[in-house]
Amino acid sequence: MAKVISVLNHKGGVGKTTTCANVAAGLHLLKKNVLMIDIDPQANLTVHFGFPQESEHSIYQSLIKETALPIMSVGDLKGLDIVISSTDDMADIELQLAGVYGREHILKELVAPVKEKYDYVLIDCPPSLGILPLNALSCSDMVIIAVEPAKFSLDGMQKIFSAIEKVKTRINHDLKDYRVLMTRYSSNKVIHQNVVDSIRERFKEHVFKTIIRSNVSLEEAAMQGVDVYRYSPKSNGAKDYYSVCRELNRTGQDKEIKR
Repeated sequence: MAKVISVLNHKGGVGKTTTCANVAAGLHLLKKNVLMIDIDPQANLTVHFGFPQESEHSIYQSLIKETALPIMSVGDLKGLDIVISSTDDMADIELQLAGVYGREHILKELVAPVKEKYDYVLIDCPPSLGILPLNALSCSDMVIIAVEPAKFSLDGMQKIFSAIEKVKTRINHDLKDYRVLMTRYSSNKVIHQNVVDSIRERFKEHVFKTIIRSNVSLEEAAMQGVDVYRYSPKSNGAKDYYSVCRELNRTGQDKEIKR
């Protein structure tokens, strides 16, 4: 039975999609079957893996018509699959779902039939706290909150935790955990270390031990339509995200990254 993880932040530009893509690919390296679902109208995860932004086979059709998820393989990587998004179709989906009864449970119903096939399902959410992230939270066991270590990134975090708590209390009692992941960290910036210290002190065991360092390979891999392990397996980006995957998987043993 798959563990469902939403990757969330209501602010953009914090490495959310990069996190979803490379955590999914890293878990696949750990011999796990992984499904990614892109519910972001910007379709960044879709583009990250080289799929077109417009397609008749996207999450949109499933959400609107409540049809089976159109699952596709990522290249020749058996066991790493994706449900893509579509920018034009998804642009006003929140309005289209506004009058639908039980709209917050649609994604949960779509994911349920495929959970036995995967070890992990990762959902890339849009930078908002609207109906699409609510759908993701409603079917998740865990949330990864990607946060850039700058003061302005912390100002709105309480809104995220409030949303998670309300979903846990009112809609999804299986939403048991959240983890804060610090991204785009630069050791030469004092403010970054100060923010990391503050978050660790406040959220304690809910913070990943691993910090994602700023690394150009992460951006270059996305531009090439691949994960960072295939693009630059010895880069800091690959090492950091692989470490996050090991934390999630609780392997406890170092493994060499191979592809």
